[in-house]
Amino acid sequence: MYSIRKIIIKIALPLIIFLAFVNLASAAVEISDFFSDFTSSDVTVNSSQDFQGRAVFELLYAGNPVESHEVPLNVKANDAATKIIIWEKQPQQDYYIARVSIYNDSKVIASRSYQVSYGTVSLPSFHVVDFSPTNSGIQLLLQPFNPSAVDIKIEVLDSHDVVYEKTNEDVSLTTNTEINTAWPFLLTNNKKYTVRAKIYTHRLYASPLINTYIANFTATEDVEILPDDVKVDEYGASVTIRGKSQVPFDGYLVVENRNRMTNQTQTYSRQLEDILVSGTETTAGVVWKGLAPGAYDVVIRADDTKNITVDKYETVLRIPESPAVTATATTNKAPGFTALFLVAMLLLAARRVKGG
Repeated sequence: MYSIRKIIIKIALPLIIFLAFVNLASAAVEISDFFSDFTSSDVTVNSSQDFQGRAVFELLYAGNPVESHEVPLNVKANDAATKIIIWEKQPQQDYYIARVSIYNDSKVIASRSYQVSYGTVSLPSFHVVDFSPTNSGIQLLLQPFNPSAVDIKIEVLDSHDVVYEKTNEDVSLTTNTEINTAWPFLLTNNKKYTVRAKIYTHRLYASPLINTYIANFTATEDVEILPDDVKVDEYGASVTIRGKSQVPFDGYLVVENRNRMTNQTQTYSRQLEDILVSGTETTAGVVWKGLAPGAYDVVIRADDTKNITVDKYETVLRIPESPAVTATATTNKAPGFTALFLVAMLLLAARRVKGG
């Protein structure tokens, strides 16, 4: 009897330890939040230990997959990771089921579902009039159908990761409302970014209605030559240039003048002292060398390091002829013909008086 008990313990103990290990591994990774509408979907995953796996997003109708996306997942111990995907297919039905599954190799270790509604079922009480991300920030214009209050989260995505987010809470929508957000970080030139607006409409007796909106832009260098600060005269040209992008502009001021009569052209180039980003300015100038009198067409350019013109301004310049120098008689010089003639006339008049 004792030996049988020992055999049972020897068999059961490793099994208990194995099951405890499996439960511990399963509990190490969990989905703390999951959302989806028919525009986008996001999941937040927490882990008590370092985890590398993948998240599989699926959109289902009547149990059948309509669309799926697979995203690599890397979570640090005692940290969280959020992944976002953009659905690509157009909806054909009113209701769908979104599902996300977390895989460790080929094994599902966590899963969550979310009901997705399309059409009038999920319409908010506002209309998005404008949603325009640019090199410097984002402009969002909402037109309410009915008064409401919303929370607006703006997210900048690099692939499936959030690189920046900002939330405006308790925004009152009673009239047309504009939200402007300036990017507080630098952008990479020629890189495509996705911007998502996640808007939570407050409801009195229900959880917020959530809608997402997507827009894309490609980051580029952008500066502006300020026309009111362009000064061109016979001595040279002075120009103020303002940054309009979070892509740093480390470029050149290039000034070209062409004589309208002779068609002769001179070009001057000078590197800007400051590297420009949104809202910053710098002033630069050039000095003409031997510019002859005449009429000139002047072209002012802001060029990047690859000699690509980012902005251009054109104007005209006239340099007048120098005034002729007129010689003036002085008392030390011999009298001229006019003076001698005047003296002779005075002497003749005097003789007539005596003779009379």
